Amino acid sequence: MLWLGALAGCATTPTPELQSGEGAETTFDGLVRVDDTIMDSVWARPGIDITGYRKVLFVPVGISYRDVEPSDATTALRRTPRTRAPELREFQLDEETKAYFEAEIGKAFAEEVSGSTVYQVVDEPAPDVLQIGVALLDVVSRVPPQAASQPRVFIESVGEATLVLEVRGSMSNTVYLRAVDRRAAQQQSDMIESNRVSNAAEIRRLGRRWGTLARNGLEALLTGDDTR
Repeated sequence: MLWLGALAGCATTPTPELQSGEGAETTFDGLVRVDDTIMDSVWARPGIDITGYRKVLFVPVGISYRDVEPSDATTALRRTPRTRAPELREFQLDEETKAYFEAEIGKAFAEEVSGSTVYQVVDEPAPDVLQIGVALLDVVSRVPPQAASQPRVFIESVGEATLVLEVRGSMSNTVYLRAVDRRAAQQQSDMIESNRVSNAAEIRRLGRRWGTLARNGLEALLTGDDTR
């Protein structure tokens, strides 16, 4: 399964390898764990070959948010000094903010995966179409509600989410590969001032990062070229 090389982080990282033997981790639907991948967890179906597909259908599967206790601006600011544990810096999102988040990260992701020179993004399933299910799970906000008396708030991260990609035949419905990756919407260093503009920029950055990983990985998987 040479195409597994497409899941590596870079040329200097170990080549991804499908687990084997009695100790191999296997999912309920027959996928086997792949070690040394750029994403947190990857499972693949042994013996499959998806090189040759040139049409891809992206299907939004859903999004779920972590259930957190509501807090007002004053309480939130008291509870979020940098020394507190990360699990205390979780804030509820209203429906308007959720819709804004979904639109921003979805647009950034779509722009990246649509820029391929290897595959064509299509709207309908067909025998020659590969389907990519896309889900976001356990989305959590690290952005406290702001009070008028506290105009500037600095945060380490806008939030985190877990991306799940599931690759399958669009007609046969056979699952070929499942990838899971959790990342934070944050800069590499320093704290950022929390406002609508900077928070949206970090959300878009995360969406582009995931979109780039998905596009590069798909291109390599479909061509068998692990140098992409």
